[in-house]
Formats: sequence, C-alpha cells, structure tokens
Amino acid sequence: MQATHFESGGRYPVLRTLGILALVGAIMAALGGVLAAGWALFAAPETTGTRIVYALLALAGTFFTVVMIIAAAEGLKLVMDIERNTRAYAYSRETLPTATTTPTPLDATAGNGVTGKTGGRMQWLEGEETAEGALLRGH
Repeated sequence: MQATHFESGGRYPVLRTLGILALVGAIMAALGGVLAAGWALFAAPETTGTRIVYALLALAGTFFTVVMIIAAAEGLKLVMDIERNTRAYAYSRETLPTATTTPTPLDATAGNGVTGKTGGRMQWLEGEETAEGALLRGH
C-alpha cells in the first residue's frame, strides 16, 4: 500500500465518477420534473383543477426522485470515506501488542496475523494471508 493514494485524491475513481454522475443526474431529474410540472400546469389537455393536480404530482415525484438519487451518491461517498478512514487508522498504529500486554479484541480475531510481535506500522496488514482471511476477502 502506498501513501500516494492518500495524496492524489484516493482510490476508486470509478465509484467517485459514479457519485458525480449521480449528482448530475439529480440536477437533470430536477429540471425534467420542473418542465413536466410546467407542461402539466399550462399545456395539458385537461381542466384547470386536473392540471394543478398533475403539476403537484410531478413536483412531488421529482422531489422524491432527486432525494433518492442524492442519497445513493452520498452512500457511495460514505463507503469510500469509511475505507479511507480505516486505512488512515491502520497507518496511524505505531506498534503492535507485545506478549506482555493484555490481548485486545483485535488480537483475538482469528487470522488477522497479530501474534504478539512488535514492529513498524502496517506490519499486521502485510505478509502471508491466512485461509480464513482469504475467504473473508472473497479470494
């Protein structure tokens, strides 16, 4: 793992692009909804009361559509932020628990590679991967 990912803006450029495209789609959906409401209000071949109801329905549908699209984009951003924060925390660990320290919940986890050794940062993430770790990661 390299520190350049933190400096250059992060990982997952495709997910970031999808989030940006979702926001652009939300803007387009808002514009389309306003246009649909305008058409329903001024040009629909119905009575005035029915056109008002159609315009309100178009605006309500637009509102919920835009909110859902923005929520999906924010969900992508949240997942990427969680990943970045997890990696930043892992980089910030200076030493690993020694044999004289009290085991932490991390030490008790099967297959995490922590065996009571001391070492530099990120040592517990490097090295051979256990079979359990490979199954959890989907390899």
